[in-house]
Amino acid sequence: MKQFFFLLFLPWMTNAQYNFYYGNIHSHTEYSDGNKDSLSSGVSTPAGSYAYAKGSYHTDFWGISEHNHYNANNNPGMLLSRYADGLSQADNANDNGTFVCLYGMEFGTISQGGHVVTYGSPGLIGWEDIAGSANYDIYCGLNDFTTYWNILNTAPNCFSTLAHPNSGDYNNLLNGAPYSAAADSNIVGTAIRSGSAFSTTVDYSDPPASLYETEYKKCLARGYHVGPTIDHDNHYTTFGRTVQGRTVVLASVLYRDSIIAAYKQRRFYASDDWNTKVHYTLNGQHMGSINTTKTNSSISIAVEDVDMTDHVSNIEIYYGIPGSGIYPSILISNSNSDTINYTHNTLAGETYYYYAKITQQDGDIIWTSPIWINRIATPVSVEEVFTSNNTSNNTNYTLYPNPVQDKLNVMYKSAKQSKALVRIYNAAGREVHFENITLYEGDNSFSYDVSCFASGQYYYVLQIDHERLIDARFIKY
Repeated sequence: MKQFFFLLFLPWMTNAQYNFYYGNIHSHTEYSDGNKDSLSSGVSTPAGSYAYAKGSYHTDFWGISEHNHYNANNNPGMLLSRYADGLSQADNANDNGTFVCLYGMEFGTISQGGHVVTYGSPGLIGWEDIAGSANYDIYCGLNDFTTYWNILNTAPNCFSTLAHPNSGDYNNLLNGAPYSAAADSNIVGTAIRSGSAFSTTVDYSDPPASLYETEYKKCLARGYHVGPTIDHDNHYTTFGRTVQGRTVVLASVLYRDSIIAAYKQRRFYASDDWNTKVHYTLNGQHMGSINTTKTNSSISIAVEDVDMTDHVSNIEIYYGIPGSGIYPSILISNSNSDTINYTHNTLAGETYYYYAKITQQDGDIIWTSPIWINRIATPVSVEEVFTSNNTSNNTNYTLYPNPVQDKLNVMYKSAKQSKALVRIYNAAGREVHFENITLYEGDNSFSYDVSCFASGQYYYVLQIDHERLIDARFIKY
């Protein structure tokens, strides 16, 4: 009982409203190219696969992400009817409070653009016809990721993660292509480990899978708001039982809607250890959040593990400037301690992101989602944000639709290439969105998911230094 009361007063209990849930959202059944051992395992359907995953250690939720396309060699491959059937089986298997089941798709091909794991899409998205019939609900050309992000942004509960990302994937998203607001509004994570996809091990003994840490850093340096995931990518009946690695989600309850909301808010981390709890806050805000602050960045990390042998070897805090193109670097590290508390002195106008990399003595690694901050000098008032009843005199932009329900589009014609800052404020003058962007000479287009905004009046500001290129009002309904 003494230990119980001690825990109540630990400093990281600012996250007390969240519980820790462990799982994976990248796997396959015989409905695409998974359950390759179905003849021996007796498991082939999504329903059977959920039941199997539910019996795995330290597994609270499971996602099945079938390949979106048909292939005669893929058992036999995804068919439009099977996608609908999979969604239904996930609904039937889902047991809120006990075990959460998700069903989605893995869009694309490795050889022609890369794979994206997507949940909550408006339908099966694809490009192929079979015997003269469309094998999709919504058409999107192979490797046309620009259209893909736009389609996904029409569905308010949709989110995606990048599967085993490689250089050049997703129309060169990570290597030279202009920053895409449409992609950023839908992509919430990127795999920092993936696999082993074709392992048949079921005793949790596989070593940690292949590493994509560089790609994670690329995403952050380019300005994308993503967290790290651990993907299993199961193709045999091994769900949850190959490796001990898990994606850990912070949610208030073990309900499907709560898990989805946590993913959309990047409130998750990647852990090689299957039961470690990481309490990470910055100025009292949780991982994955985007914040405006008037103070220095006060960082708090506490690692909790019931296994006495899983001691922390080192905690590193990484930081970087979003959209700078420069990889994050180590701000501070702390060895042989399960906590770290540090204040980073910042100046007004500076923007940073921070995340933790934790290494245990057995070599297991844990990566958190970042926290993004924009430091301002004084509280923002409506008068400061919007000083007139109308927009600025600049006529080189279009903002539509207005009023807007789900996606706000902005087009701006720039005279030169430059770095700029986007801010969106609500009617009370509170900043609800900020990001650093690159303006290119000529036409620029940006999209913003505002589906989660409360109804009301908002102000969109695009500026370079103190010059407001756009100063516009819009209505969310």
